Amino acid sequence: MAADLILLVVPDTAFRRSLEFALEADGFAVDSHAGTEPAFASPSAAAAACAIVDDAAVTDWSPASLQFLRFGRPVLILAGPFREVPELRRVSVVTKPFLGAPLIDAVRQATSGAA
Repeated sequence: MAADLILLVVPDTAFRRSLEFALEADGFAVDSHAGTEPAFASPSAAAAACAIVDDAAVTDWSPASLQFLRFGRPVLILAGPFREVPELRRVSVVTKPFLGAPLIDAVRQATSGAA
């Protein structure tokens, strides 16, 4: 069985590599990017089961919400405790800082179709 592909968008390189490692260690395939535009325009976006987007990658929620809507699959936003994320269809929030398990649980829920 092929691993679910996760589209990962995190501007900070060290944080992105850490998340890649955690997701791959749990059996997911990862396509990672520093920004939302290249991520959602990438050829692998069509095959991704869900996307994980760090709130630092979103400077304007209007174009981001359109990208998420066109993506058509669940999006998990990694948001700081003081960052307000608008309610968007098919978007869930995982509050930073978090341990690995809450994120992996959220990804499993999203990729199972339960999100």
